[in-house]
Amino acid sequence: MDGGDLEEAIDSLHNLEGEIEFIQKALSAILKYPLKELSKRLSVVESAKLHVSLAYTLNSLFYMYLKTQGEEIGKDHPVKKELERVQKYSEKIVNAQKRKEEGPKRRVDAGVARRLISAGVKRKF
Repeated sequence: MDGGDLEEAIDSLHNLEGEIEFIQKALSAILKYPLKELSKRLSVVESAKLHVSLAYTLNSLFYMYLKTQGEEIGKDHPVKKELERVQKYSEKIVNAQKRKEEGPKRRVDAGVARRLISAGVKRKF
C-alpha cells in the first residue's frame, strides 16, 4: 500500500466516522422514547413506516458491519434476504397509501341492482 492509498483509506475512515455519528444522532432522537409509546402517538401508516424504517436501518448497519469485517455477502446471505423483505414491506405501505388516496374502486353493477330491486318489489306482502 503506497502513501496515496493510505491517505485515501484514512479519508474514507474519517468519512465513515462522520456518517456513523450522524446515524447515532438521528437514531438517538427516535429511540429515546420506547417504541410502543411512539407507535401509540402515530397513525397506523406512520407507525408502519417507523417500524419499517427502523428495521431497514438496523439491517443496513449490520450489513455494513459485516462488510467491514471482510465477510462476503451474496444474494443468499440472511442479511441481504432480510433487507429485501423489509423493502417489500416498504413498497406495500406505499401501495396501500396510494390506494387509500385514490379511494374505493367499487362500481355498482346496474343489471344486478335492477334485478334485486325488481325481485324485492314484486313480492307480495
